[in-house]
Parts: sequence; C-alpha cells; structure tokens
Amino acid sequence: MKRTVLGLLAGIAVASFSQNSSAADMALKAAPVIAPATTWTGLYLGVHGGAAWQSAPNWSAVDPNGVTAPATLTGSTNLGAVGGIQGGYNWQFAPAWVVGVEGDISWASLGDHRTVTPVFLANGPAIPGASLQMSANTQWLASARGKFGYAAWNNTLLFVTGGAAWANVEYNTHGQAPGVGVTETNDFSATTTKAGWVLGGGAEWMATPNILLRAEYLYYGINGSQTGVSPIVPAIPGVPFAPTQTWNSFNVQVARVAVSYKF
Repeated sequence: MKRTVLGLLAGIAVASFSQNSSAADMALKAAPVIAPATTWTGLYLGVHGGAAWQSAPNWSAVDPNGVTAPATLTGSTNLGAVGGIQGGYNWQFAPAWVVGVEGDISWASLGDHRTVTPVFLANGPAIPGASLQMSANTQWLASARGKFGYAAWNNTLLFVTGGAAWANVEYNTHGQAPGVGVTETNDFSATTTKAGWVLGGGAEWMATPNILLRAEYLYYGINGSQTGVSPIVPAIPGVPFAPTQTWNSFNVQVARVAVSYKF
C-alpha cells in the first residue's frame, strides 16, 4: 500500500512539472517581438535641390556730373534653381520633441537683369542710342540654422527653422551712349558675399532608420545693398565724375526636397 501511494505521488509530480514546462514554453513563444524605438537623434548628411525665386526692389543710377537724368530700373522677380548639400545633428527629447542644428550650401542659378532705354539728358531730351544695363546674379546661398520640431507620427517630423544666411552675388553694369565718332561706355563689375537671415519650415519622413526624406520652404532676406562706380571710357572733357549705380537688399524664396543619411 505504501508503495502504491508513493507511485501515485511521483506520477502527479511528473505530470504537473510537464504541464508547467509546456505552459512556460507557450508563453515564451507567444511573447511579441518588440522593434527598436524610432529616434531622430543623430548626425546626418545629405543633398537637396529645388526651385528658387529672387526678388528685389528698384535699382537706381545717378550721374554726379548732372549731364544725364537719374534713372530707375524697376524691381522684378526671377525664377531659378538651387542644389547643394546639407548636414546637421538632431536630438529627440520629452519624448516627441526634436531640436537640432543644420548647415547647408546651395549652388544657385539666379539672375536679375534689367535695362533702361532711352537714357535722358538732365534737361529732358532722350539721348539717341543710349542705354543702361544692370544685373545681380546670385551664385550660391549658405545658412547656419537652428531647428525645432515635433515627431507627430513617430516617423514624421514637422519642423520650423531659422538662422543666419549668406549669398554670393555678382554685380554688373554696362552703359553706353553714342559720342562724336566714338561710343562712350561706363562699366562696373564686382563679386561679393552678402549676409542676411533665413526662416522656413517643412516636414521630414524617416523612410528607414537611416534614410531621411524632406520637403521644405526657406525665405532668405539678404542685406544686398551695393554701390558701383563706372568710369566713362573714353573720358569726356568737363565731365570728371563717374556715374554711380545702387542695388538694394533682396530676398530669395526656395522650395526644395532633400535626402539625408542618418548615422
């Protein structure tokens, strides 16, 4: 009888152990696989490209000798393109807010060319065949900006951005007027870098943990005031001073897309 009781107890213990082991195995197998959390934190580098619009108010030209009347070259807006590289660092916190810094440079195809004709004498009559051309061509744009955004859908970041900006601009003037047996010309040319500011915003999508796709809009305000002095060639006796031209500050609007690799 004793042996029988002991055998029954041993059988119950083995069955109970087997059942518990099977339940534990099932629990382990049923546990979901947790994917690593998406994060915007990290260093990134990439390229961008898009369309741009350069707008500037009136330009002016003045003859300090008082021979010709002051000329106004009407403001205009010009369409072009930009393309370049960008790099920066994002930090995600609390838990869906993102702050960062970014620097970029864009090579630009933006030209603003204006012509006034005829040119008038100071006392009123037009000078036959006389004209004045002025241009301002933006060759590249660069910026150093801060970013602030919200990861609204975990892998989509909505952001605003702003900071300092620079534009490299080529300025040119060409004036001409028929003289006695010769055409008088006055020319000016200079390339310089102007400073300003930039503001904008956009949306960025984390296609994979390392690939970031972005669409954004940027507005550049450039302090581009420039004065040019264009000597008259050949010199005219009794007309000692060179005409001067003035370009005003301008703005550039950019709509672009970008792809970056996050390290």
